[in-house]
Amino acid sequence: MISQKIGDSIPNNTAHAVSVTLPTWEATVGYEKGEDWVVERMSTGYPRFFIHQEIKLLCKLLEDCYGRESERCLVFPTYNVAKRCREFIKRYTTLHQVNVRILQLSTPSPKSEDERAYRIETHISIAFFPASEFSVAKQYWQHSGEGISSRMGEYCLHELKYLAEGIEEHRSNSPGNNQVEQRSRKSRSSRSSIVDLSNNTNEYSTFIEERFGRNLDMRFHNDAKSLLKRRIAGKIGESQDEGLASTERATISKLSQDDVYLYPSGMTSIFNAYLAILSIGHADRKSVCFGFPYVDTLNILKKFGPGVHFYGLGDDTSLDELEQQLASGLKISSLFCECPSNPLLKTPDLLRVKSLAQRYDFLVVVDETIGNFLNIHVLPYADMVVSSLTKVFSGASNVMGGSLILNPDSPHYDSLKAYFNAHFEDLYWAQDVIYMERNSRDFETRSEKVNRNAEAVVNYLSKSPLIREIFYPSLSGSKKHYDKIKTPLGGYGGLLSLVFHEEEKAKCFFNSLKLSKGPSLGTNFTLACPYSILAHFQELDEIEKWGVDRNLIRISIGLEPELQLLAIFKEALQTASEVEINERIATIE
Repeated sequence: MISQKIGDSIPNNTAHAVSVTLPTWEATVGYEKGEDWVVERMSTGYPRFFIHQEIKLLCKLLEDCYGRESERCLVFPTYNVAKRCREFIKRYTTLHQVNVRILQLSTPSPKSEDERAYRIETHISIAFFPASEFSVAKQYWQHSGEGISSRMGEYCLHELKYLAEGIEEHRSNSPGNNQVEQRSRKSRSSRSSIVDLSNNTNEYSTFIEERFGRNLDMRFHNDAKSLLKRRIAGKIGESQDEGLASTERATISKLSQDDVYLYPSGMTSIFNAYLAILSIGHADRKSVCFGFPYVDTLNILKKFGPGVHFYGLGDDTSLDELEQQLASGLKISSLFCECPSNPLLKTPDLLRVKSLAQRYDFLVVVDETIGNFLNIHVLPYADMVVSSLTKVFSGASNVMGGSLILNPDSPHYDSLKAYFNAHFEDLYWAQDVIYMERNSRDFETRSEKVNRNAEAVVNYLSKSPLIREIFYPSLSGSKKHYDKIKTPLGGYGGLLSLVFHEEEKAKCFFNSLKLSKGPSLGTNFTLACPYSILAHFQELDEIEKWGVDRNLIRISIGLEPELQLLAIFKEALQTASEVEINERIATIE
């Protein structure tokens, strides 16, 4: 049953859901404006934007135990990640001076083979900062995607017994602990409550075994990672086009699982691709963002390096302009693009991009999330390929994940490989890996079904006089570029965007859709949102310069029966078409 209740998780009753219900246009606007009637009903949200309740509770616990007066904290999976957050806060704070402390904690390792099924030694690093700087720290959490996952937060929260023991040891061993006690006035009341929660060892052990042991065996998380990496590398190889040039086929045949890196989100893979580029050379050069991208890709390129040249239209004319700039002496470190782009579904000319990269010595990073590697071959034209596994690869909308793939034929491969050998940190939480491996087993059959459904929906909607424009790879002027990289059995993916002739009809259509409505895409169920409102509410005038209409509706097609989907869209269009009739009747009356 599809929920139309504001703030409900999507899917319903899913503790670690990736999406959240915003059932109407008005609710989406209310959410963006921070209005209480929406915000106070949000039980969950997209993980990088909405801090999960379990993580909030963990942060509150840590603030009570270790925080100083007027401090907040965020929890990260490694010390290096926490350090990057600290550097970000210091760079973007408005304070004259800011103190960011980092505390490292570990949960106990399993004491027996049986315990290994549901217990794993877990390390966390906590960044403490002035409460006034929480919004800055939250930007790092959102842009980088490197915060702990909700499952990791849940697990750490329920290690309270061991955290409590650590607190006592920390306080007894800290020099000047009386001063610490005075500074942490919150600690006194919270300390006893922590010990109380952990006193019942039998109850705690039962919870851990039932929550973690019976649902999934954490002993297999390393095997699951290997399976995922092999699955990604293997599917790329299986779907290769015999029509590719021999050098491009060779690129794919050389790919091994050792060139696939897993991350806790797609944005983390993009972030780490950029960190690698900054590290291996030309850190003083700006990057290029080609095409109108997902919002945080551009934020990463703006905020974590020397800056970005933005070619937001992402068309052939834009590529002409870039080539002219390069020929005139412009030096860039890299070019980032989506294939196709979100939400306009444009495909860049990757063959030409590769040629420019070779001529002017810059790296190319392609985000193939929207196309997915069963539909398109992008690896031969990129130095690194990134993807959000959260989307079609998982489909279930209950776990996050990302991948980064190195092109073994890239002229920068040796430098990139050396960088990742030295600096790669496994941030992907064990439970999330296991869920992702399970979800992705039928990725291929789901992708094929989504392609067919999307084609049927696009064909149906294209006949409506209410709709001004449909954005879809097969309808775009860049279709010729998509077709050059399309796999023999691939389709055009499951994402499409709509712009209506009239704003009121767009709103009525969206509000009438009997579908799940909220953020994210690539789900097994069809999911819609007023994308411009949701992702760019504060810059609606600006995005229109790049061809993104403020009333654009984005739809991610799922696995429902085709006729059922068409009936849903037919009903919503019919309701929207009656808006003008009802207005005329009201005028006459």
